[in-house]
Amino acid sequence: MNSRRKAMPRPLPDLSAVASPDSPRKVRHTVIDFHSLHLAENLRVALADAFWSHYGVRSADSIKSAWSEFQIFDLFVKTSGLNLDVHDVDSALLTRYIEWLNKRCRLDGKPLSQRSRAGPYVVLCKLLRWLIRCRPGILGDIDFPFSPFPWRDRDCKPIHKISAQQLRDILKACETDIAQLREARDHARKQSVRCTGSLESLADLLAYIEQRLGGIIPTDLELRHSGQYRVLTALSRFGGQHAVEPLLYPRSESLLPYYIAILIHTAGNPVPIAELECDCLHALPLLDGRRALVWCKRRTAYVQRRTFSDDAPFEPPSLVRDIIAWSARIRPMAPVELRDRLFLFKDKGESAVTALTASSIEYAVKRFCARHSLPRFNVAAIRPSVLSSYYRSGGDIWAVRAVANHAHISTTIRYVDSPEVSAMHRKTIATLQAAFLGHVIKPAALSNTVQVTRVKDNDSLQNTAAEAVSFFGFGCSDPLAGVAPGTRRGELCTNFMGCFTCPNAIISPDPVSIARLLQARNHLREAAAALHPARWNVVYAPQLRVLEEDILTRFSSRQLSAGECMLAGLPPLPELR
Repeated sequence: MNSRRKAMPRPLPDLSAVASPDSPRKVRHTVIDFHSLHLAENLRVALADAFWSHYGVRSADSIKSAWSEFQIFDLFVKTSGLNLDVHDVDSALLTRYIEWLNKRCRLDGKPLSQRSRAGPYVVLCKLLRWLIRCRPGILGDIDFPFSPFPWRDRDCKPIHKISAQQLRDILKACETDIAQLREARDHARKQSVRCTGSLESLADLLAYIEQRLGGIIPTDLELRHSGQYRVLTALSRFGGQHAVEPLLYPRSESLLPYYIAILIHTAGNPVPIAELECDCLHALPLLDGRRALVWCKRRTAYVQRRTFSDDAPFEPPSLVRDIIAWSARIRPMAPVELRDRLFLFKDKGESAVTALTASSIEYAVKRFCARHSLPRFNVAAIRPSVLSSYYRSGGDIWAVRAVANHAHISTTIRYVDSPEVSAMHRKTIATLQAAFLGHVIKPAALSNTVQVTRVKDNDSLQNTAAEAVSFFGFGCSDPLAGVAPGTRRGELCTNFMGCFTCPNAIISPDPVSIARLLQARNHLREAAAALHPARWNVVYAPQLRVLEEDILTRFSSRQLSAGECMLAGLPPLPELR
């Protein structure tokens, strides 16, 4: 008995008599022509009807991707010497197509990945299923092979996540570029004067472009044809179009800092953020001084939104308003379908205005990293990296799910899963287990054990009633309790040299504690120049890294200033060995 439910027929009206579905159509710069396929006319028309009915309502990138995958089926028909019509499409043909895909290799001779083989097969199956469901009678019964490419995403290379420190460096570089661009545009706007015909200064050149050329710099070829050699000379004198154009309207490289900053703040997907529209800011009547950034993601029916401060200079609301005002002069030149997009730009040598795409972002990221001496990163890694940082700082997976706008918590878990998170989980479990054992074991027996071990192993800690003071001046109730990962009860804690790295450490924000932290940081920095590098890297460098990157960053500048004022009154720390 066949337990699989048959597809429900949903016949649609056949419009092939009104307009031929296999007629060529242009999607951006790609011409999709079914006449170029090596198929019989009846099968070609049927597949074209299914293609445009199923994929025609999707984005241009999705249509072009599906067409590229479908062309592999045409390559299979051509290389196999087949003359296919609708009567030849059956289960045997699909099996033969699967075997042909399994034999394909890359240019280096290695077989294709499961994902590369599954893509063309899935596109063909979707078109055939659409014909069976919506054009009954054209194709016969087809028994589709069940999961011929299992685990197709298993051999994909994982995206390497960006550390929290690298995210901060990237965001700081973006804010630096944004501040410089704002300052340059404000200076050019203040220096703008009435056009006198002279192009000796940058202000005269900008005024000439604004009043004589409509505020848009033509291409070099257009300037030569129109006899504007003075403009060409002035442009080369002030750095060329690469330096002058950002003072008037955005270029792809000048838009990239805005795009990356919004991507980090929202923890959004790269493509939906690149497709933001100008009306993405929504007011919040009940929250004064806050704005909601709203965008759509095609793969889900949920509206994505995050709220931010309305007047913060480097948060998305201010950045969005800045981009809208900056690109106002080139927006009428954009194609109608892109006119509402936020990230519009016009580069040198291009007469048309376009929006950010994956290729333009990748090229701009390469130059951005080289300019700021940053390691190369993938914009697709920003979202999982930000979500992982949220989880490591707060530890609440449901709060991270709310930030990510995920429908299911399992999706969020896959995003935040990383070696750092696993290490944090192990440390938390060890802490909870140690606390549980401390409540289970009898206090009297525990006290006797600790008393004997202290006297035997560490004479300096014989006084069990007094609180032990660590190397950097922090108190510890029981340094022999064995609560740190990798230690046992009765042995001196391995974190006793720097109790701020203890998993049970509770650091209060009072000025005295902050002053001790600052003193420990300065002491560790000074020891780096005196100690042997091998010993420094093994013993003290991890403590300094935790102190600088995880602990001190949690305090505000006002709290740090109050702690610095008390540094002079603290007793000196002993020399590190």
